[in-house]
Amino acid sequence: MGPSSISVLVTFVGGPADGGTEYLPLFEATSQVTVGGVTYGCDPGPPPEVRDTPEGLAQVMRPV
Repeated sequence: MGPSSISVLVTFVGGPADGGTEYLPLFEATSQVTVGGVTYGCDPGPPPEVRDTPEGLAQVMRPV
């Protein structure tokens, strides 16, 4: 299994995507994504910031 086939559950905190969760490819989950015109990023840690969601533990992404 290559890194491009790994997905990470992320949750968005703040901005227009606040409270949303989404599975992102590992590369996007460890860099930045834009949702609704707002760029989100994460603190990969170690350890990464995570939050419990109905779908399971998710890495937190916040507006940068």
